[in-house]
Amino acid sequence: MGDQAHERISAEQLPLSLRGLFEQRGYRRYRMSNFETYDFYRENKNFLKSEGIITFTDTSGRLMALKPDVTMSIVKHTKPDTVSSRLYYEENVFRIDPQSGEYREISQVGLEYIGGQPGYGEAEVVELAARSLRLMGEETVLDIGHMGFVAGLFESIGLSPSARADAWEALRGKNGQALYEAAVRDGCAQDDARKLASLASLAGPFPEAIEKAEKLCGTDDMHRIMRELRSLYSVQEVVRTAEALRLDFSALGDMDYYNGIVFQGYVKGAPRAVLTGGRYDNLLRRFGKPQPALGFAICLSEWERACTENDAYDVDTLLLYDSVYEPFDVAFMTQFLLREGRESVRAEQSKPEGIRARSIIHLESVERLSFKGGDGSC
Repeated sequence: MGDQAHERISAEQLPLSLRGLFEQRGYRRYRMSNFETYDFYRENKNFLKSEGIITFTDTSGRLMALKPDVTMSIVKHTKPDTVSSRLYYEENVFRIDPQSGEYREISQVGLEYIGGQPGYGEAEVVELAARSLRLMGEETVLDIGHMGFVAGLFESIGLSPSARADAWEALRGKNGQALYEAAVRDGCAQDDARKLASLASLAGPFPEAIEKAEKLCGTDDMHRIMRELRSLYSVQEVVRTAEALRLDFSALGDMDYYNGIVFQGYVKGAPRAVLTGGRYDNLLRRFGKPQPALGFAICLSEWERACTENDAYDVDTLLLYDSVYEPFDVAFMTQFLLREGRESVRAEQSKPEGIRARSIIHLESVERLSFKGGDGSC
């Protein structure tokens, strides 16, 4: 992955490139309606990643909801006897912004592997997450965590169920002091409280971080998880996506939703994660389905916003020409600059207000060229 030059991709090209990536690995497209009955989401509200559901009444009087989530629909339509189903989607979801209270339409591309087991199944999804990020930017990070490892540490130090919710929030905020205080307040030994607090700063390159994590193992299940994470990383080395991976146990998902590996993807320039995912067997159980499952969603809206805010130029080259030049001359010079390697060229007689250009070329300031040779040369 890292041995090829990265070319910037446009917002229009990215979904097509992601579709090509997923289809190359045998995933097929899933399409859903823009709305479901409100009861469907109300009954499974604990598994929604957003509290805000936009509702309306249809012509028959039923209360309907604009879809706030795609994964739930995929799980709903999965047959209980399905052994393996690899799906991807490109959909808009509709939510209410918790801060502003305004309606939001969010463009997403996602991937779901129903039947994905620990081992190769997880490694494949993580690889595709890393490759998806690589399409979005030169500098990317995929933070890997594990809900089971954190739960195992809570269990090994004797943290009570009532104290775990506060500990989850403290860990999400990388607040080691709050973790320590929560453990001491709950009656844990100081050494165990310090062990828990160290989890907040346990983040970094995978090989180094996993060595530190293994020192915290206090149960057989935690040791098993470490073996699985080492195996996961070794596969990423083979498929050449390991350079993007970091181990970070503060990368946690919702306890009702995720139950194993979790990950968050970042691209330079975007202030928040543009990719989130993990193992969500709990959601399948909610619908009475026996399969394991994992996947991820990419917030295209977040990535596009970051690209727009961080794009320093509207055009690579602004070509300003005087009225003495014929249209042929301007067209020839435009094509010449493009063949020279300019990313984009915009020709104008005067500079438009607010336009940002990497370079400006004034045709009136150069010697008049004779462009009208019979062979097209100047």
